[in-house]
Amino acid sequence: MKYIFGRLHFRFSIKTKLTVALLLVGLLTILLMGFLSYHLYNNSIKGDFHRISQEATLRLNHHIDFYIYQLTKSTSSVAKEELVQRWMKYGQQASLEEQQNVQNVLRRYVALNYPEIVGMFLRTPDGRTLAMTNLALRSEEMLAQEPWYQNGIPDKAEVIPTHAVKYVIEDVRVLSLEMPIYSVENMDLLGKLVIDFNLDEIQRTFEKSSLAPQGHFFIVSEQDGIVYYPNYKWLGLPREQTALRQLDLSNNEKASIQQWEGRRTLVAVTRSDTTGWSFVSIVPYEEMASAAKHTPNTMILAFVMVACCIVLVVPFISRAFVKPILHLRQVMGSVERGDLHVRASYTSGYDEFQYLNRSFNMMIEQVSQLLDTVSTMRLQEVSLQLREKEALVKALQNQINPHFLYNSLDIIKSMAYLEDMPEIVKMARSLANFYRYTAQDMNAIVRLEEELTQLKHFLSIVHIRFPGTFRSQFSVNEKFMNCLIPKLIVQPLVENAVKYAIEAKQGKGTIIVNAFDDRSDLVIEVADNGPGIRKERLEQIQAMLKQLSENALHEYGKQPNLGIANVHARIVLQYGSSYGLSLDAFEGRGTVASIRLPLHLIQNKSESEGNP
Repeated sequence: MKYIFGRLHFRFSIKTKLTVALLLVGLLTILLMGFLSYHLYNNSIKGDFHRISQEATLRLNHHIDFYIYQLTKSTSSVAKEELVQRWMKYGQQASLEEQQNVQNVLRRYVALNYPEIVGMFLRTPDGRTLAMTNLALRSEEMLAQEPWYQNGIPDKAEVIPTHAVKYVIEDVRVLSLEMPIYSVENMDLLGKLVIDFNLDEIQRTFEKSSLAPQGHFFIVSEQDGIVYYPNYKWLGLPREQTALRQLDLSNNEKASIQQWEGRRTLVAVTRSDTTGWSFVSIVPYEEMASAAKHTPNTMILAFVMVACCIVLVVPFISRAFVKPILHLRQVMGSVERGDLHVRASYTSGYDEFQYLNRSFNMMIEQVSQLLDTVSTMRLQEVSLQLREKEALVKALQNQINPHFLYNSLDIIKSMAYLEDMPEIVKMARSLANFYRYTAQDMNAIVRLEEELTQLKHFLSIVHIRFPGTFRSQFSVNEKFMNCLIPKLIVQPLVENAVKYAIEAKQGKGTIIVNAFDDRSDLVIEVADNGPGIRKERLEQIQAMLKQLSENALHEYGKQPNLGIANVHARIVLQYGSSYGLSLDAFEGRGTVASIRLPLHLIQNKSESEGNP
C-alpha cells in the first residue's frame, strides 16, 4: 500500500497535488465545522459568554484601574506642594489667607486636570479638615456623613465605593479616593488627601462596552453595595434594597442562566483582584443563541461556496506557488556551478517566497564576502608574518652569528679558568648563556621565569662592570613566574636602562624589575633612578609609540629606535593596539618603562613547554 501511494505521489505534478490536497482539506474542514457547530453550539453558549464577558470585564476593570492609577499619580503632585505640606504640619496655626492659598492649590488642580472631581479634602490625624472653597460642604456635621471621615490614615491609595453626598441642594453619587500624604523632608505620615469624583468616566467606559444590544454591565462592591448600574437611582444602595437581589452572584467560575425581568438571562461574574469589586454582565439568552437557528443553512451554503472556490481558484494559486520555486531552483543551479554573481529576483513585500529569495541573496552575498575576507586575511597574515620577521631581523641585525659567539665565549671561559680569572669566567659564562637563549626561536612564547633568568645573566655582566656601585632588584611574585610572554621583550628595556641611566651615572644606580596583574592583564615594569628623559624627548617617544599602536605594520620600519620600537611593535602585532609599551620619566629622578600583556597563566612547566 505504501509503495502504491508513493508511486501515485510522484506521478503527478505539484500543481495537481496541491489542488487535490486543498480540495480535500477544504471539504473536510467545512463538513467537520458544520457537524461540530450544529451539535455543540448550544452547549458552548454559556462557556463562550463567560469567556467573552470575562474578557470584556477585565478590559473594563483594567480601564478603571488605570484611570484610578492615573488619578492617584497625577494627584500625588498636590500632596508635595509646599503650601499643602505646611498646612498639614502647622495648619492649626495657619491664618485665613494661608488656608485660602491651600484651597487655591486644590481648586487649580481640579480646574486643570479632572472635571469629574467634585470635591477635594485634606485631613490630618488630629482631626483637622480643609475642603475646596467652592463646595457647599461647610460644617463638620455634613463632613461626618462622608464614609472617609471616620476612617484612619491609609498606608496606600484606597477607593471607597459609590456613596451619596449632599452637594449644594441635591445628593450626588460619588466615589472617594483616599491617599496618604508623607512629608517630603523625612517621609513622616502627615495625613491624607481625599478626592470625591463622580462616575462620568466610568459611565462613559461602560457605555462604550456592550456584549449585546439588550445586555449591560454593573459593579457590586465587597459589601454588596451597588458601585455602578445604568439605573442612577440604585447607585450607592445595598443590593438587597433593589431588584438586583434576585440575582445569584456567588458563582464567578462560570456563567449561569437565571430569571431576570421575566426572561432567561445569562449572568457572568468577574471579581477584580485590585478593588475586590464584582463586575457583572447580563445578556438575554435569546440574543446569544439566535445564531443557532441559522447554523445548518449557513453551513450548507458555505460548503457549496467553498467547494466551488477551491475547484475554480486553486489551479491558479498553485501556479503562483510553483513558479517561484522553479526560479529559485534555476538560480541555485547557477550558484552550484560557481557563479556567485547571480541573484534571485526580489520584490519587497510579505510573500514568503520573496523572503526566501531575499535570504538566498543575502546568503550568497555573505558567502562572497567571506571568501573575500578569507583572501584578505590570508594576505594580512602573510604581511604580518613578514613584518614580525622584519622586526626581529632589525633587532638582531647588528649581532654577529650567535653560534660563533657563544662557541668563542666558551673558549674564552676555558682559557680564563686555566689562567685563574674568575670574573672573566663568570662574564663569559653569562654572556654565552644569554646568546644561547637568543639563538633559539625568536617567535617563541616563554614563561616569565625563563625570561627573568636570562635577564639575570645579562645583569651579572653589568655588576662585574660596575662592582659595588650598581644594584639590581627583582620584585616579582612567584605566582606570575608561569605567565606566558613573548621572548626577549624585557631585556631591551633593561639594556636601555643600563645605557641611559647606569652608564650616565658611572655605574651608580639601581634597576628594579617588577610584575603585577591589572584585572586580566599582566604589567611588567623596568624602573631606574637615572637622569630621566627630557620632556620634549619623552613626548617624541610617546608619539612614536602611539603611531606604532595605530599602524604597526607600516610604521615600524620607519622608526630609528630599535629597542623600544621593536618591543612595542612585536606586542601590538601579536596582541593588538590595547597592549604594548608605555614610558614615564621624571627628569633628574629616573624612568619607568611598562609592558602590558594579556595575562596567560599556565599551571606547570610541562604545559608551557608544550605551548606553541
